[in-house]
Amino acid sequence: MTRNCSIQSEVWDMYLKRIKNSFKKIHFRLAVIFSLIFILSSGILFAFSFLFLYNSMNNSEEDETKRRLLNYWALFQSNGIDMVIREIDKESFLYSDQPFFARIANKENITLFLRYPDAWSEYLLEELEKIQVKDLDNTIVIKSGNSENELKAYTVHLSEDYYLQIGISTARSTHLLLLYKRNFVFLLLGLLILGFGAGAFFSGRFLSPVRSLNSTLKDIIATGDFSKRITERGVDDDLEEISILFNQMLKRTETLIFQMKNNLDIVAHDLRTPITIFRGYAEQAIRDPENFQATGEALSASLEQSEKIISMLNIIMDISEAESGTLKLKKENLDLEQLVKSLVEMYTFIGEERRITINLDSVKCRINADPVRIRQAIGNILDNAVKYSPNNSIINIDLKIIDQQIILIIQDKGFGISKEDIPFIWDRLYRSPGVTNISGSGLGLSLVKAIVTAHKGSVNVESTPGTGSVFTIRFQEKN
Repeated sequence: MTRNCSIQSEVWDMYLKRIKNSFKKIHFRLAVIFSLIFILSSGILFAFSFLFLYNSMNNSEEDETKRRLLNYWALFQSNGIDMVIREIDKESFLYSDQPFFARIANKENITLFLRYPDAWSEYLLEELEKIQVKDLDNTIVIKSGNSENELKAYTVHLSEDYYLQIGISTARSTHLLLLYKRNFVFLLLGLLILGFGAGAFFSGRFLSPVRSLNSTLKDIIATGDFSKRITERGVDDDLEEISILFNQMLKRTETLIFQMKNNLDIVAHDLRTPITIFRGYAEQAIRDPENFQATGEALSASLEQSEKIISMLNIIMDISEAESGTLKLKKENLDLEQLVKSLVEMYTFIGEERRITINLDSVKCRINADPVRIRQAIGNILDNAVKYSPNNSIINIDLKIIDQQIILIIQDKGFGISKEDIPFIWDRLYRSPGVTNISGSGLGLSLVKAIVTAHKGSVNVESTPGTGSVFTIRFQEKN
């Protein structure tokens, strides 16, 4: 017995827990709220319709009774009281499906004639004689001793000596109203079940992006996999917009995490050499501390390596920020032609020793950009052009505007880039195998692409080994 009670208690607790969990679901709560609103509105509708039906039936019964009274009054005026009594007897027989009682009283309200259906013997019709004459003009309600039904009686003065009363039962209208209430309750229950089910179904369907969002978040928290996405339904609504925005946020977060991991790999890989050199110089200074010249040289070399490390870290951070969209750009109305001219002057001076000539063909143009970052990007391409160009060569620069696009073309006569290497030159720390003898960090072109992309521009390269490379940068012209 105790075991059975325990099982029943567990089943009941499980049932209550399931109900509580259901109420935690938004679509279930929405369905409940809409059902309550439906019940309230249906109740108001029922109250008004019931009141309308009740008044309509009362008015109909009253009009029918008064019409009959008027007919009897007219008959009395033309044929006397005996004809009225005969007509009442005849109509009582002919219209047995619409029963009524008729009473004729004298001026002292003493009953002279009374006709009623046998089934109405339960009504206290003798109470009619107790009514004051002055109250006969009012609607008189006669109660039943055994049921809730009533008789409603209306009076007309046939003459100074006679009163005629006609009464009808409310049983028919009461039955119809009761039937109406019962049918309405059944209809309401059916509609409520249907409405609740439909509400739960459609609200659940409409809120599917929220459930997908919840499921995706749980998966990400459980696995740490930011590659998961919310399923987009292709419906143009607010929840779809939330799904799209959340997927964009996940994509950006995934990119940031990937870049963080990638940066750690890059730092670990590329800083190993300068840090090893740095340590070698430090160990050299420790081994011979009294050799001030060697110690000074070690400190100087260590300082040079530390500057290289700091520069490399700054470039890596700039690339990461630009690629993730977090790079702060101090944009202004920039005269791009003037900036390119200043770079040409600087690199012409650098290339003089190797007799490298830089030609510039430009037009006036302005863009909304960060001058420091744009100078850094174009400077890196020019630096590579000078670095990889042979002696006595020419570098051509063309700055023009075509279809509201500013196009900067830098063409050199350097080693060129093989078709296999072109897809990888924008990757961090990538260097073509054929140019490893020339100093460089492998970060320059990565920074160029990141800065240009951050300015909503584009950069591409066309190159043939042995004939040189052509770098093309495109920006939107400032209106």
